[in-house]
Amino acid sequence: MKFISKWALVLLPALALATPAFALNDSEEPGSVLVFPKFVGGTLPRIIVDGIPNIARTEIEVGVVCPPTVPLSDPLCAEHVPYKIRFHWVCPAIENVDSNVCKETDFEIVVSINGKAVFSADGRQINGNSAIVPAPPCNRGYLIGWVEDTRDRPIRFDGLIGNAVIRGPNAGVVSAVGAYNAIPIQAAAGTVIGAPVALRADGGLIFDNLDGHYQNITGSFYGDVRFDKTAPGAPLPDVQSRTFITFLTLDVRSNRPNNPTFVPLNFYNETSRLPSTTNVDFERLLSTSWEFVCWDQVALAPNPLDATEPFIDANLTQAFMGTRKGIVIAGAPTGHGRTVKIQNGAPGDDPLGAALETPVTLIGLIETNEGVAPTWTLRKYFFNTVNDSLAVDTRFVP
Repeated sequence: MKFISKWALVLLPALALATPAFALNDSEEPGSVLVFPKFVGGTLPRIIVDGIPNIARTEIEVGVVCPPTVPLSDPLCAEHVPYKIRFHWVCPAIENVDSNVCKETDFEIVVSINGKAVFSADGRQINGNSAIVPAPPCNRGYLIGWVEDTRDRPIRFDGLIGNAVIRGPNAGVVSAVGAYNAIPIQAAAGTVIGAPVALRADGGLIFDNLDGHYQNITGSFYGDVRFDKTAPGAPLPDVQSRTFITFLTLDVRSNRPNNPTFVPLNFYNETSRLPSTTNVDFERLLSTSWEFVCWDQVALAPNPLDATEPFIDANLTQAFMGTRKGIVIAGAPTGHGRTVKIQNGAPGDDPLGAALETPVTLIGLIETNEGVAPTWTLRKYFFNTVNDSLAVDTRFVP
């Protein structure tokens, strides 16, 4: 979530280098925790790729490297040293259904230094060399994993890297494919490499950048979007597409009731003419919001062939916005609100949260599918999001 230019740091004056370290995770360095914002699998059927059947919809790739702060000569980074990773498939809940319970399934894999493990999200092996893991209890959701020691205690070992490859359903003989990098979260700098990371009394992982815990993430994101076009028409080029936004929070109690998360959203278009006070297309604002429980993926605009598919706003189309592309600002940076959960005494409330509205963490992933009706899935690509650097303390309860 936190992007830092290493060369920029080299050029800073010595006084600037003496300032406190960033409290946020660095998305360009390995972490002790990995978050994969989206998987597709569960009970969904596998697909055919290039005439080859039985291809998984999602491939999760996890690697372990020597942490940047540890010398390569350190025994912790010796060849073949194994590290155990505890993973959780986290599922969304439907508000006011089954008490808002976000189901999860956990499992462990072991990966050695400079090793790689690859597994699917449907409980079936990809090949004889892939890890054997259980299927998630849902067809879509997110995956979170962290390094543990042999006593099942979370530890600081900032050596996890990873990515996910996601394929669309077969549309005739074509299946779109896209990929994204997992989000690493480091342990707090005051924690010794290899030392246990403290848990809350309820077993929750703590993200607050205090010694013995993990670093923070934020409660907002900025992202690039391509507005929907599901029929021919202006603006050009006349390529049809649909865009989806994935929302998730780490403020989750797995297999327990959870309260909904409320996200304010501001969308802006690109300008089709030179910026000026008389250009009505310049930075056109559409303000709206979305609400979810633990995780959700939602389309920008309606699916003209499926009235039951959720969407954010019917006006998030190229025809209405007047341009192909724009940006979305989710959460606190909008100036009109923040990402919150309502603390109302219901099951799933944080017992330490006294406020009516409690700020929560927010992660986003933006996906665009290109093609024509009825699926618009000939091509697929993902955009990672960036944030406002305002840390939000949180916990994830496995």
